[in-house]
Amino acid sequence: MTKNGGNEASNREKIRRGAAKTLTNFVLGLLALGVILGWLSSGLYKLELGEEAVILRLGKNLRIESREGWNWHWPEPLEYDRAVNTQGQRTEVFGIRQGEAEDDEREGLLMQTADKNIVSVSFELQYTVDDPYSFEYGMVEPSLILFQAAQSAVRKVVGGMTVDEVLIKRKHDVEVLSQALLVETLNGYFEAEGDAPAFRVERINLQEVNPPASVRAAFSEVAAAQQDEERFINQARGQKAEILERSRAEATEMRESSEAYKEAKVLESRGESERFELLLAEYRRAPEVTRQRLYMETMEQVLPGIEKFVVEGDAARILPFIPIRSRRMAGQGMPEKSKR
Repeated sequence: MTKNGGNEASNREKIRRGAAKTLTNFVLGLLALGVILGWLSSGLYKLELGEEAVILRLGKNLRIESREGWNWHWPEPLEYDRAVNTQGQRTEVFGIRQGEAEDDEREGLLMQTADKNIVSVSFELQYTVDDPYSFEYGMVEPSLILFQAAQSAVRKVVGGMTVDEVLIKRKHDVEVLSQALLVETLNGYFEAEGDAPAFRVERINLQEVNPPASVRAAFSEVAAAQQDEERFINQARGQKAEILERSRAEATEMRESSEAYKEAKVLESRGESERFELLLAEYRRAPEVTRQRLYMETMEQVLPGIEKFVVEGDAARILPFIPIRSRRMAGQGMPEKSKR
């Protein structure tokens, strides 16, 4: 009995120990599985609209992930992710401190022009991230480098122009040239390291370009005088254009009148020529009669408006005078005098 009871107790102990070991192994397995699942789940990441993720494997650039929503990569320390917004437009403001009132007299960045004058310039830079890997790992402080490069570009462009060009005449050129110079400078930074440019510069907008506050009133008077000069020049150009147009119109009118007069004279000459040819034919048929007729017509033309008579010179007695009137004068209704 004692021996059998000892065996039963030993068996129960073995069973208990086996169950405990099995439970322990099961719990340890669950814990290990939970740790593994937790580790694997740490590779999950979510990309918002407009974001891209730089995936690094053991510190090396593996890929750029741009699929929106949940994505996965091998957890750290095998792979890392860094999300960057590449679609949103970013703005850097230069020369205007945040919180300044709109009616305060503000002083921007002081820059020297080519003619040794000083101007106060305030501008903003609009840009987006072009390459997320270069933006995150291509330089230590990308925003600071961009800030300094933008200031340098604008200073260089302003330094190559006169104060009148910067203040009035070539403001748009300052924006365009500064943007081109900034893009060239930033691309040079990254091309030297064999990386893609990190920034896409959208534009540079000049906010305010003024003389320094101490001489602003004098510059305003000069600017007003220059505007008056431009207005007077434009008025003179308008008057010049008006006079030229009027002169061209008068010249065209005179030319057309001359052509019309020329054609009229040509037609008149042709008519006279045809009339002369007809008179010549008549003269050849009756020379004496035609000669007398031409003589009387000539006298009508030489002495217009005078009543004329033809008197036979060899008549033995006074013959009645014969009045000579042109049909045209008769048609106009001139009164006839009685014959004598």
